Amino acid sequence: MAFRDRCVVVTGASRGLGAGLARSFAARGMRLALCSRQAPALVDHAEVLSRRADVRDADAVQRFAEQAEERFGALDLWINNAGILEPIEPLRSLQPRDFQHNLEVNLMGVVHGTQAFLAHLRRRGGEGVLVNISSGAARRPSAGWSAYCAAKAAVERLTECVALEEREAGLRAYAVAPGVIDTDMQAMIRATPEARFPERPRFEARKQDGRFSSPEFIAGQLLRIAFEERPDEVLLRLPEEPR
Repeated sequence: MAFRDRCVVVTGASRGLGAGLARSFAARGMRLALCSRQAPALVDHAEVLSRRADVRDADAVQRFAEQAEERFGALDLWINNAGILEPIEPLRSLQPRDFQHNLEVNLMGVVHGTQAFLAHLRRRGGEGVLVNISSGAARRPSAGWSAYCAAKAAVERLTECVALEEREAGLRAYAVAPGVIDTDMQAMIRATPEARFPERPRFEARKQDGRFSSPEFIAGQLLRIAFEERPDEVLLRLPEEPR
């Protein structure tokens, strides 16, 4: 397999897209370093480092990166995938601590993962690819998603800055909006009252039509970006999986 010797890090690998990416990369014979607050989707063995780590904790993420380096040596691709959608309701009704929690996971989690990967690259030398999972919400506002939209917009600008700062150091950085996957997050959206999220009918219609991309398709697209096409653009939107 073309990617068999590559090592990929995935945060938020216990469920949803992260778990799907982990399984798809494993099926391609890749070595994996997985972390999440709950147990990752794949158990620890020679080709998989599986650890519980909260991306809000910079020290925990750094320890995880060091463990991955100790086991696998060079880390080729780091995917900051861990994220949450909540709280879903108008800003006027939000508790500041809930908004802050979203930013701690969706933005600071990316900061911590990115810093850990950069430290690894400076220790090891060589090239590496950073993928920060973004969303269409970074560019398209939605009522009820103020925290999520703000965090994802910040992730995109953060990634652009890192791409400029580390270009000469061998890093290629991308913020990738993967499209819509039918995960627990989507189920939560469809269960949210319209008073809190007026766009719910749009997501219900997508469910009825079955218009989702699979984690397997997204995994292939990310590997294409990282190791084959190597685009110059930093902000990328994946196409919808053909049906």
